[in-house]
Amino acid sequence: MRRVSRILSLIVILACALTVFAQDSLFLDWPADQTSVTGDVSVRGTVAVPNLQSYFLETAPYNPSSSAAPRWTPVTLPATQPVTNDVVGIWSTAVYPDGLYQLRLRAVLTSGQSVFYTIAPIAVNNQGKTLSSAPVTALQTPDAAILGAQPTPAATVTMAPLATMTDITPVVDDGRLPLGGHTAFFDEKAQAAMKEAGMTWVKFQIRFTIGDTIDGPRDVIERGHKAGFKVLVSIVGKRDELANMKFSEYNPIFAEYLGQIATLGPDAIEVWNEMNLDREWPTGRIDPSRYADMLRLSYTAIKAVNPDIMVITGALAPTGAEGAFGLGSVWNDDRYYQGMARTDIPQYADCIGVHYNEGVIPPDWRSGDPRDGYPTRYLPRMLERVSRAFQGVNIPMCLTELGYLSREGYGPLPGGFGWAGKVTIAQQAEWLPAAYRILESYTDMPVKLMIVWNVDFTQYDADPMAGYAIIRADGTCPACATLAGR
Repeated sequence: MRRVSRILSLIVILACALTVFAQDSLFLDWPADQTSVTGDVSVRGTVAVPNLQSYFLETAPYNPSSSAAPRWTPVTLPATQPVTNDVVGIWSTAVYPDGLYQLRLRAVLTSGQSVFYTIAPIAVNNQGKTLSSAPVTALQTPDAAILGAQPTPAATVTMAPLATMTDITPVVDDGRLPLGGHTAFFDEKAQAAMKEAGMTWVKFQIRFTIGDTIDGPRDVIERGHKAGFKVLVSIVGKRDELANMKFSEYNPIFAEYLGQIATLGPDAIEVWNEMNLDREWPTGRIDPSRYADMLRLSYTAIKAVNPDIMVITGALAPTGAEGAFGLGSVWNDDRYYQGMARTDIPQYADCIGVHYNEGVIPPDWRSGDPRDGYPTRYLPRMLERVSRAFQGVNIPMCLTELGYLSREGYGPLPGGFGWAGKVTIAQQAEWLPAAYRILESYTDMPVKLMIVWNVDFTQYDADPMAGYAIIRADGTCPACATLAGR
């Protein structure tokens, strides 16, 4: 914890009824002459709101001459318990460049609505060069319902819903299994291909480094929604950062970041990726119980902001390599799924993430793979691998990566992927909709989502991701037409 360089008291009273009395007003009491802050600011106040779901502090640069909408960044994890004259959050100003900022308290109600109180200008002045003489006052903002600068015996507040984008094309729910695609660029060509294929979801994977802002996730979530898609963001931290810290130190940081992303309104968040491999998880520490600790905090942070966001567990790498490399480096996916089912993970997830990406035969085959008879070669047996582990648990699975690798249009496959050397583009286009139909009719465990791996990746080297792409090297998308007719 950084040294607290200045303690500031904020008396905060929030209103959530149309007629609000003094004890239920929406109010920030910041001394008008307290214009500069440094270090960690302990923010005290009162949150006494009926139907409160959560509350947190946000900040944004302050520029009164700009007409652009502020880009708000959460600065505290959501809290759910009302407080009276106590700490409501710590604003760690040292992570922000010096300059003028506005500070906003946001209360999210169980109705999904939010109410706000905003104050500015506040000078972040850790370098000793940014000062402000303007008094700190309350701001009336377009998306905020606030009272005046002082509490009153009674007042009327109109509740403001979460901001919406009026130019979003609504996603059409046809009652079938939702289909989406994992994209790298999400340009106009990719969007057109996805819509041709009948996709209504888009997946973005984001690599988190400690200290990151949420500007990157904000951009892709806004782009996905504006294009008319539901958005799944898969958030994966850095293995080395996790390895160099105690889980008890790292997990709250990671969970706080996911809670911040939840404020941006994605439709689903996938928590980590392939944590059964030491490519993504620290060597010697692979264990579903350790992942459960991370998921528990992450789920709680996400749901405190928006309970409608679907939380998906990190999907495992389909593998049987633990005998060759040892449990310190890899766990077979069936062993790991069974371990997940023995923890409280099903209580802290809405869906179990699953990958299938090594098929060289039609997706309905249960035998006949030229390599061997290992279960992960076959889609039906891969699904059974998951459903057996979670038998009797009321939770669905989400295929967050399902794809077929073809070298057509590219050079030879690297050695580790030579097994797919005979798969054609035509087979990719045939097998993807066939796999969709299998998932849609699977009964041992409900399937809630299928994401095609992938739409438009162009990397083709030691990891030939472009070979999985449905937009091929010549720019065509044979699988788009077949998926549309699925």
